[in-house]
Amino acid sequence: MTVRLAVSIALALLLAGCSSSSAPPSAYYRPTPNQAVKASQESVETPEWLRQADYRHGGPIPPMEDKRKINEQSCNQGVDLAAGNLRCK
Repeated sequence: MTVRLAVSIALALLLAGCSSSSAPPSAYYRPTPNQAVKASQESVETPEWLRQADYRHGGPIPPMEDKRKINEQSCNQGVDLAAGNLRCK
């Protein structure tokens, strides 16, 4: 009986020791915003197209197509969205 009790206590202590290494240091542990951002950036490889700045952030503005369809009409009337890019008179 004593041996079974000692084995169960030793097993419980062993399991408690193993699980505490992966748990946070306390139940109330929360990373700071800087720590959370750094951890998320390190965990995922950012694709190349997301690293390039777009025009909203001062990046290059792509050139317009030379052969795009332009619909020139009075803007007082209804707009035909299927007619191409709108240029008002």
